[in-house]
Amino acid sequence: MKPHTDVLIVGAGPTGLVLALWLHRQGVNVHIFDQADAPAKNSRAIVVHARIIELYRQLGLSEELVALGYKLPGTNLWVHGQHKAHISLLDFGRELTPYPFMLNVPQDDHEKMLETHLNDIGIHVQRGTKLQGFVDHGSSITATLFHETDGISTTHEASYIVGCDGAHSEVRHTIGAKYEGETYKPLFYIADVEAQDNKLSNGEGNLLFTNDIFNLMIPYSKKGHARLIGIITPNNDQSPTLESPDHDHQVTFEDVRPQITETTHIDIKNVNWFSTYRSHHRVADKFRKNRAFLVGDAAHIHSPVGGQGMNTGIMDSINLAWKLTTVLKRTDMSEEAKDQLLDSYESERRSFALTIVKSTDAGFTTLTSQGILGHILRKWLIPYLVPLVVRFEFARKRIFRGASQLICNYRGSALCQTDEGMVQSGDRLPWVRIDQQDNFSTLQDLCWQLHVYGEPGPQLDQWARKKDVKLFIFHWNDQYAEAGLIKDAVYLLRPDHYIAGIFEGSSIESRLDEYFLTRGLY
Repeated sequence: MKPHTDVLIVGAGPTGLVLALWLHRQGVNVHIFDQADAPAKNSRAIVVHARIIELYRQLGLSEELVALGYKLPGTNLWVHGQHKAHISLLDFGRELTPYPFMLNVPQDDHEKMLETHLNDIGIHVQRGTKLQGFVDHGSSITATLFHETDGISTTHEASYIVGCDGAHSEVRHTIGAKYEGETYKPLFYIADVEAQDNKLSNGEGNLLFTNDIFNLMIPYSKKGHARLIGIITPNNDQSPTLESPDHDHQVTFEDVRPQITETTHIDIKNVNWFSTYRSHHRVADKFRKNRAFLVGDAAHIHSPVGGQGMNTGIMDSINLAWKLTTVLKRTDMSEEAKDQLLDSYESERRSFALTIVKSTDAGFTTLTSQGILGHILRKWLIPYLVPLVVRFEFARKRIFRGASQLICNYRGSALCQTDEGMVQSGDRLPWVRIDQQDNFSTLQDLCWQLHVYGEPGPQLDQWARKKDVKLFIFHWNDQYAEAGLIKDAVYLLRPDHYIAGIFEGSSIESRLDEYFLTRGLY
């Protein structure tokens, strides 16, 4: 007999675990499995951005994650061993988010937290299990799973399958999606180390430029425990090893230790993890085919500049979760409406993935480009211009919005109205804090909501009760106007915190009806 579930999740990294948690919270039955025999035991991705922490409030995970992580207090810029600038990062995004900092959490700790919560609700990752393939029947899928411990294959039937299975995704291969992009030439090293106290093991980030190479040192737990990232520079003795992709795995930490010592002058006591890699920037040409979806690295991969990869994948999962929930729970929806809603996952998330790839590619090129222009950028423009720019609040806000993914929007989506103004449909709801209270406190509910900043119309409460849409009213304050919100306007919010529509004036209830009816949402 074929086991049946609503959603079959392939891969138990952060994207798969988040997808499972968000689907279960909304009453969807899931089955999640992973090819690895056990959870990962190295830190890998460590930066968790503000937008993700905001969304984690929906499941009450934010404070636990913040307590688990390390808030990076600042970063330093060095050129040829000389200290050129210090940039404070604590409260860098104040007035934008409840989490105005860069949070470093080793990925293995992050995954352990997510999986513990999944286990607490009775869902356990099936380990040592590989997807051999699946067949899409139109009304369901049948997947073949190979259990490596006993060598037995089983079949599993599900309504939908989601590939959270990384850059070598079997789900992507099965749906025939192209993975378009390039591989960067430089060979990178990545290491988690414990270092003796010196000017760099100071609990802050350190970006070092020496000639045409860079090294980045980021603390991720306590003083002396840090992530080291840099380009491996070949010399005459090592060039066959360091320049050939076929031999990347042969490079050891001892091969790069002299380079690290020369550029950073740190005394490394222990190396807890070391790896080499060549960075890629690729985006699948489709994120969905019928009942199969791609999420995270299975759909897009890019340079590690800015720590955007894991964060983008988690946002994929949260975007997809409420849409899958809707089509699974709303049996009265037409097939056309279901397709339109599920199609919006690809249109919204692929567009953002392309934007992220473009921005990280620009950052990567700045850090690694050879020649006179790259030399000028690293030696003069970055060390002197960046500290000057971040003195201005508007510049800090713009940088933080982009780096923390607060800037992500879905303007132009089929799920959004068309409007104008500082804040528009498709935008993240602006965060406003007044007297120790903020307007994000209502967003812990995974549901459609109405927000009114000012006075609601006389019939709005009745409409909301009839349609089972939660209504929240905030007494007007000029701080709302400063954030771009309109007095007395009605803001329709999707389950993922994004604004679906902004309604002003008369006949708001009938226009809300039109919004839902034209999209088949009720």
